[in-house]
Amino acid sequence: MSVTIAQLPLAALRALAAGDAEAAIRHSPVPLSPWLTSEDARSTWVRRAAQVAVTPADEGWVTGVVLADGVPVGKAGFHEAPHADGTVEVGYAIDPAYRRRGLARAALAVLLDRAREAPEVTRVLASVGPWNVPSLRLVRARGFVAVGEEIDEEDGLEIVHALDVTARPTGSQDTRLVVLRGNSGSGKSTVARALQRERPRDLAWVSQDLLRREVLRARDVAGATAVDLVDATARFALDRGLHVVVDGILNSWKYGAMLRCLVRDHVGTSTAYLWDVPLEETVRRHATKPVAADFGEAELREWYHPRHLVPGLDEVVLGPEVTADAALARIRGDADL
Repeated sequence: MSVTIAQLPLAALRALAAGDAEAAIRHSPVPLSPWLTSEDARSTWVRRAAQVAVTPADEGWVTGVVLADGVPVGKAGFHEAPHADGTVEVGYAIDPAYRRRGLARAALAVLLDRAREAPEVTRVLASVGPWNVPSLRLVRARGFVAVGEEIDEEDGLEIVHALDVTARPTGSQDTRLVVLRGNSGSGKSTVARALQRERPRDLAWVSQDLLRREVLRARDVAGATAVDLVDATARFALDRGLHVVVDGILNSWKYGAMLRCLVRDHVGTSTAYLWDVPLEETVRRHATKPVAADFGEAELREWYHPRHLVPGLDEVVLGPEVTADAALARIRGDADL
């Protein structure tokens, strides 16, 4: 499931604030659900329409529409554009018809990804009422720490949480970071394993599958803890002078922002590769591997995604004609390993 947040133009915000659903739908670049145009959501639009009319720079930051595979399921955004000190505050609400599906977690992940990629943002705030136990668990699971309390005009007492998202250099000029992405059975893990065998003492293999399935035993969903663990493990190794190979399916809509920030923050040489192999070939390759008995063609078809490059990662695409030995040689040369 792909979760995104679409910002709304001032005309749509004004229509929603006025309770004019027909005009709001006409001016909105994305579909609007009955809940988004209802009285339950209207106070948010009244506040944001007035705000954007006075401060147009906030339009690209404030509350927008949460979309799950293109379906409107809620609203989320920042309270305003970043302050001079780099602070932004998040807010999110999911349509009651779509709750308990992990969508709040996914929406928060989208907001945090944007905050981490914005050079002007250094800290994210989240104010949550003490009665809102699910939201308290959510922000604390993402690393937010309680820093104070405030009284909200509408919601009353709220606990203010903060998360530091300052860009942090990782590794050194001597470390190498290699990102290998591709569908299950494409051959990326074979190459990752070979690279580590060649350099058993100074190269760490950070496997998405191992961390997610074996360490966390977690589902691979947007905003899942596996994203943070892959990032933290890679940085841990780089900061200790090891070269790092990050390997996995690493879907662009779940892991893309994390990978961009990791590459951005890495001081040394970083290279990235995407195995673009047809489904039929991944099935054939999978059948030759020791894990073939663990899962089969049905699972491979379910997990398969056509070419999905991560924007801004400058990935080298490796097609089905590229052998494991050729890929190894290419990576060694590109990364100077």
